[in-house]
Amino acid sequence: MEFLAWHYSFGVNYYIESWMRQFKWIRHYFSLPLLLRTLFAPWKRMIMSDNKPGFDLNRFFQTLTFNMVSRIVGAGVRITLFFVGIVLLVVTFFAGVFGFIFWVLIPFFSWPVYTKYNKRPDIVMRDLMFKVKTTRDNPLQVLFNSEPGLFFLNHLGLSYDSLSSAITSDKLDLNNLAAKNFSDVVNWFLEKGSFEDERLRKLGLVKEDLITVAKMWDKKKEDESFLGSDELGRPSIGLEVLFGYTPTLNQYSTDLSAPQSFSHRLIGREEIVNRMYRELSVDRSIVLTGDPGVGKKTVVLEFANRAATGKFGSKMAYKRVLEFDYNFILSESMDINKKKTQLTQILDEAAYAGNIVLMIRDLHRLIHSDVEGFDFTDTFEAAMGRGELKIIAVATNVEYERFIAPNSRLRKYFERIEVTPPSKEQAYEILVEWAKTLEIKKNLIIEITALRKILNESDRYITDTPFPEKALELLDAVVTFVEESKKQVVEADDVNAVFAEKTGISLARLTSEEKTKLGDLENIIHENLVHWGFPKTSVLSDHFFSWARPESEKPKRRKYWQKFTTAARNKSFALIWRNMQGKRGLSG
Repeated sequence: MEFLAWHYSFGVNYYIESWMRQFKWIRHYFSLPLLLRTLFAPWKRMIMSDNKPGFDLNRFFQTLTFNMVSRIVGAGVRITLFFVGIVLLVVTFFAGVFGFIFWVLIPFFSWPVYTKYNKRPDIVMRDLMFKVKTTRDNPLQVLFNSEPGLFFLNHLGLSYDSLSSAITSDKLDLNNLAAKNFSDVVNWFLEKGSFEDERLRKLGLVKEDLITVAKMWDKKKEDESFLGSDELGRPSIGLEVLFGYTPTLNQYSTDLSAPQSFSHRLIGREEIVNRMYRELSVDRSIVLTGDPGVGKKTVVLEFANRAATGKFGSKMAYKRVLEFDYNFILSESMDINKKKTQLTQILDEAAYAGNIVLMIRDLHRLIHSDVEGFDFTDTFEAAMGRGELKIIAVATNVEYERFIAPNSRLRKYFERIEVTPPSKEQAYEILVEWAKTLEIKKNLIIEITALRKILNESDRYITDTPFPEKALELLDAVVTFVEESKKQVVEADDVNAVFAEKTGISLARLTSEEKTKLGDLENIIHENLVHWGFPKTSVLSDHFFSWARPESEKPKRRKYWQKFTTAARNKSFALIWRNMQGKRGLSG
């Protein structure tokens, strides 16, 4: 009965909305309104202009004939496509009517949709809360042995027993819990003070870890229950008939507007993407600057994706963002004139097409002779001076200041937009997003403590690469390490192992044996050294022994350990030190 009630309410609405979406898609795919508005426009923007001095009757009729034929061909193709689109709309209408009759009479057709609908987090939590409140067993155990509960435990790296030991269950009445998602459950426990900081600390966790994992499950279920988007995609037929040919450019470029497998969604850069849209809308080119690894390519990909899916309006939806690979120009021939001819041909194609935005990495290689020995400034200036060519140049801050900014002939066409590294909090969001993608691709579980350690240690020790690149690279390396180890769970210890391999810095926690050996070592040292003038302060710590162990891969650290045994005021200190080593079982 529940299924039938759903079918004749939400199920019917779902069918009608899907039916209407088909009409919109056909209209968008064939660009029907635009076909009528541009009915007599030249085919593929192919026109002939007579720019020679003087009047020549033959040239005049040749130009006139060519342009008339181009417009006639364009009109014929557009009329054909328009009627094909209309026919498809009519077919969709009648097919939708008959489909609606079957949909209503045979509810079984909606069962796959119903199954997916029931994966929504609010539906899952509704059923779970009913079980928790009506069970005769331990309600806390029912909660955390459920699908969201097991996801929660697995990603925290805990068992139910270890988690329950961290929960203060006094006066905890789950009958008062109302939750639409698992984040509500965790927040309710936190508001009740059930998770104490000290107990979580003993488990290697903080409260933010609990909230993050709960949000991960909510997002996972939202993705699994997604029933379709209103995004219509690119107007494919419109692109083919309304804009010019780019045969040469297509050979040496990659279409960034095509669907991409994004490494991570854009977080914290919305203002940069919106600014790119505003600048390109007023016929300005852009130079994106920023440190290597800061995410300049990701920003361009996000702009291209939003433009192609119509989020910047219908006009921008017809734009193609192409990444131009110019290396063939630099390598094919040593003849500078031939190189200029090839580059001019490609830039003219891009400008003539009318809907191309070129992304060019390392533009300075083409406009400064000190880099590659070539300077094509005049070629770019001629192409951009007509106002038809749009470029997104990508450069580091140093490259921009040294090579592009001093070039006044080109700088006037570009608006500089700086891409700054995301904050640590934003980098963490990006890292979590990528972790969720890797879990699906690799069939792994990545514990939240591993992600937090990746973030903190990359921030602390990796200084030559900015966020998010350094965190993402470390996560990829850890996942590869775990796969090679034939494991299914990525833990904090795996991060320690990979980080030690990459940097030589051991992040491993001290073993119980090492802690026993270290015991009261500071007191022993104080007893022997205080009368020599050493201050009564902590001179050793677990961190020191972890950092400067004799087996450290870093030679400087081994030397530091050796110096520590001899760098005292009195030679007898080394004797005392060796005596203490014998007592404590330490090796130096």
